[in-house]
Amino acid sequence: MNGLRRFQIYSIQPIILIIALIVISTIAGLLTPGFLTFRHIKMVLYCNTMLGILALAQTLVILSGGIDLSIGATYWMTIMLGSLLMAKGDFTIPSIVCIITGAVIGIINGLGISRLKIPHVVMTLAMMIILTGALYVTTGGGGRGRAAPELIRLSTGKISGFPIITLMWILLTILFAIITKLTAFGWKMRALGSNLLACHCSGISIWRVQVLVYMISGTLAAFAGLLYLGWARTPYPTFQSGAGVGANIMLQSIAAVIIGGTLFSGGKGGVERTFLGVLVLSVLFSVLSMAGLGVEWQIMLNGIIILVIVGTYSRAMVSQ
Repeated sequence: MNGLRRFQIYSIQPIILIIALIVISTIAGLLTPGFLTFRHIKMVLYCNTMLGILALAQTLVILSGGIDLSIGATYWMTIMLGSLLMAKGDFTIPSIVCIITGAVIGIINGLGISRLKIPHVVMTLAMMIILTGALYVTTGGGGRGRAAPELIRLSTGKISGFPIITLMWILLTILFAIITKLTAFGWKMRALGSNLLACHCSGISIWRVQVLVYMISGTLAAFAGLLYLGWARTPYPTFQSGAGVGANIMLQSIAAVIIGGTLFSGGKGGVERTFLGVLVLSVLFSVLSMAGLGVEWQIMLNGIIILVIVGTYSRAMVSQ
């Protein structure tokens, strides 16, 4: 009976998120004229597309029972690498190199975790530190180069008035929702997050699944980095003393996953839930920006939301 009640609580969480999104948007619309216009909603989605893709990648890793703290550093590594390689206007080869770089970073993470048995947090944290150091060494902490014209057109283009890259984010969400729910790889990935011992006993090649999951995460991070480069046109790194490169957007990606209802322990959740989580974060960030509050408030909000939602959900589960 307790299991049934827990399932019911977990099942209605997306509905609660949708209601919360409507309430927040309505209040913001009443306080700020123009907030609920189609133009502003498109802009909110457009500005948070890269976060959405990173959160999608983070969801896959967390579903498999891991976490990717290097996802933000991989994102910025490809931004900087892409801008340098595209300085002369080339597009295809630099883009391929960036995507391969992200995939290789993910593969290294996966091999370190699955073969060397390095804990997920330690391996990906170490990778974030390594990539941060590499960026400092190669760029001196400043951006160089610029995006190729083709990439700029892709990242800023629209179809029937809707941003192309936002459509890409939606299509990727649909694609990975299908993969995680209807394919053997998706079920194996969820099984890793649910019960690692059972996976051993059932003959699942755990190391292959882990490597593939982290490779996909790195590839998606690199793809998001390329889209950001085209959107910004030139690299604008946020190197901060005492923190790894991309730490802020990495934390935001984790917050979106948790808000969406994917269990931090792995196994349960989905990219469609994370999509809702990103929408909630996006609206809240937009409200904070309109109120004149900076990034530091967004960082605080990430932590507060995670504590409130996880605490409330855990308490509800235990009480049942």
